[in-house]
Amino acid sequence: MRAAKGNAATAGNSHGVYSGHGEANARILLDRLDGVQVQGKGWRSRCPSCGGTSRKVSIAESGGKVLVHCFGGCKAEDVIGAVGLAWADLFPPRHWPDSPEERRQQRRAIRESGWAAALEVLRVEAQIVNLAAYEIHCLGGLQSSSDLARLSLACERIASAANVLTEARR
Repeated sequence: MRAAKGNAATAGNSHGVYSGHGEANARILLDRLDGVQVQGKGWRSRCPSCGGTSRKVSIAESGGKVLVHCFGGCKAEDVIGAVGLAWADLFPPRHWPDSPEERRQQRRAIRESGWAAALEVLRVEAQIVNLAAYEIHCLGGLQSSSDLARLSLACERIASAANVLTEARR
C-alpha cells in the first residue's frame, strides 16, 4: 500500500492511506461495513462500492494511519464514500479556538504555564544562592571555582526567569 497524496479532500487512491492529524481510528468505518471479519492485524469486509459477497476490502491501522484497499479495484475514497464517510471522518476532530475570547484564553494559558516554569526555576536557584550565601558567611568565601560557576549560573537563571515573568505583564 502506498501513501496517498494531498489533504483530506483529495487523499486516497486505489491503495488508500490517509495520515491526518492525530491517531487514526478505523472503528467508524468498520461499523458501517458488511461482513467484517478479523484477519491478521486488520480486517476484511465486503466492498460497499463494487458489491459482491466476497470480502474484497482490506482495512488496517498502522502507525497512526488507516489503510484501505479494495482487491476489486475500487479507489479507497470510493469505498469510504460508499458508506457516507470521508477520510477526515476517520481522525479525531481538531479543536481550534473559534472566538477571539477563546484565543485570548489559550494565549493566557500558554503564558501561565511559562510562569509556572519560571517560578520553579526561581525556587531551585534561590536555594542555590542561599547555600552559597551560607558558605560565604560561615566559611569566609566559596571553596571552589565550580561553586562560583554554579552561583553565577543560578544568578543567570534567576534573571531569565524574572524576564519571563516581567514580559508576561506587557
